[in-house]
Amino acid sequence: MKKGRFDQLVESLHEVQSHVGTGRFAGGISTIRIDAEDIRTVRKRSGLTQSQFAKTFGIGLGTLQKWERGERRPSGAARSLLRVMQADLALVVKILGVKTRKSRTRSKIAA
Repeated sequence: MKKGRFDQLVESLHEVQSHVGTGRFAGGISTIRIDAEDIRTVRKRSGLTQSQFAKTFGIGLGTLQKWERGERRPSGAARSLLRVMQADLALVVKILGVKTRKSRTRSKIAA
């Protein structure tokens, strides 16, 4: 993920936190759970290899591999982004302006 986009995501999360802190927010932010199988499924659904996925979304390859093996868990914004990707990968790709090299891959992501 590009630094500017990451910074925007973090800023947005801080805004949500401050809004929740005012007491005007009726709900609550629940703990986001995403496990190794969830991460692997999102990546496979994208049609990208581990290397391609890591590069596309600004994740270290070793970090992604450890997430998929369950040796480590994503935290903070990465966990939130993966959860959003789990819900609507095509939308994340569109919003982030991800350019894929192969049209075959783009059609898999959009599916």
